Amino acid sequence: MQNEASSVNDREWAMETKLAAGRFGWRSAGVAAAVFADLGVGVVLLSQCLWLHDAPDALWVGVMVLSGMIGALLGLRRVGPLEAGAGALAFLPGAQLAVVVSQGALGNAAPRDPGVADQGATVLAVIAACAAGSVQSWAALRRSRTV
Repeated sequence: MQNEASSVNDREWAMETKLAAGRFGWRSAGVAAAVFADLGVGVVLLSQCLWLHDAPDALWVGVMVLSGMIGALLGLRRVGPLEAGAGALAFLPGAQLAVVVSQGALGNAAPRDPGVADQGATVLAVIAACAAGSVQSWAALRRSRTV
């Protein structure tokens, strides 16, 4: 984005683009990615250990609720909605990594897939981003009322 901004004659747009490029919190996105990758690993390990490939129907609903709760907690820790949503995209790679590790350890007894559709990670990203943004908006509104 910064290269694009330097090649344009519109100074105001270039300044806004440079500011937007510098605003993304890479550290916050890394924390969110680690949390959501752990959630993906946990879902695969729980389905492997507790339910032996027959995951309950409400497991995905529970994952979506947990995603909202994690997004809200990240929002309380001042992780932005964009960073929380970007971090939530690490859910599926974390789940796939758990499948690969369990296949290496257990062989044929391991699951073949994480049990989550690829589009599911997008749903989790939207839920996490909305939760983080809502909590931050609520906190900002609360701070403005106390001042």
